[in-house]
Amino acid sequence: MSACASGLTIIKEADVESLLTWPAVFEACTEALRSVSEGKEDATQPSAKQPIRTHVEMARKNALGFSMLGFIENYRMKTVDPDKVFATFGHKLVSSFPTNKDLKEPLPVIIASISLFSTCTGKLKTIIEGNGVTAWRTAGACMVATKYLYFDRNEQHKGDKVLAIVGCGVQGRMHAIGISSMFGINEIHLWNRTVSTANDLKKELEGMTASFVNKNLKVFVHESVRDCVKTADIIVTATGARSPILFEDMLKENVHINAVGASKDHHSEIDLKVYQSSKLYADSMTGAKSELKGLDCPVEGAVGDIINKTKSVTKHPRTVFHSLGMAITDCTVAQVVETLYLKKHHKQ
Repeated sequence: MSACASGLTIIKEADVESLLTWPAVFEACTEALRSVSEGKEDATQPSAKQPIRTHVEMARKNALGFSMLGFIENYRMKTVDPDKVFATFGHKLVSSFPTNKDLKEPLPVIIASISLFSTCTGKLKTIIEGNGVTAWRTAGACMVATKYLYFDRNEQHKGDKVLAIVGCGVQGRMHAIGISSMFGINEIHLWNRTVSTANDLKKELEGMTASFVNKNLKVFVHESVRDCVKTADIIVTATGARSPILFEDMLKENVHINAVGASKDHHSEIDLKVYQSSKLYADSMTGAKSELKGLDCPVEGAVGDIINKTKSVTKHPRTVFHSLGMAITDCTVAQVVETLYLKKHHKQ
């Protein structure tokens, strides 16, 4: 159930899941990525501001809190409201409490909430439970990157493709579903440290093929990362690995990698030689400068530069997209949720 009291709308996770669609999330993430491009601006380009995320430590609980603030304006989402020009001011607060899993009634270790404010007065207007938005927007950003860095790169990449998911948790699951829902994927190959988790995802995906672009999609589970990725055209790494699990000699020549996982840093799960043999892109250059420190590989640019055509993708055989997470993608996907919720409940 959702609530609306004293002008404040509260939207629960169940509503988020019922309202979001992959086309809407793809469009919202495209606009967010466009908005942070450092290229030439024009009247049709959205613009955004988002400071680097900050955090606070709660040592006694071994817990963390993260703050992500963003503002984006002059953007459109035709799948949501074809006539409206949107502006969104939002804040996401993320908490990480490792002991939540040990509670009598367990809670997720990571819990997010998103607040949306009036861009006219600054008044708080909507609170959205944010774990679902986070999962959808992360997959959405990678789907946009996959289109512009892989499928649009050259003609040989048209047609059915092989997707490998390395890490079958929340993010691996969402990427498998999202990419298969938007692109012609012929096979999905799964690897997870706990094989039963991969098998569970295989069963779920096989029950969803009617909603995928390729209705005859096949799903396979592997016991090694090497076997999982050896035929892959598109790879998603979504693990908490603290040392590399993906190496250059495992990969085909033409491959695109969406790097999602994070542990001690954002680049621990992929070996340095993979980066050095690839062209590396990020969701934002500001985020890359902050969160890819220590990675001995240049960042070619932000995906928004490619979308806005201020830069072009060279026909390099291998690309990597680092999904670092942006407040702006949270804002645009949360805006989809709020807009559709208010339409559904006739509150606009």
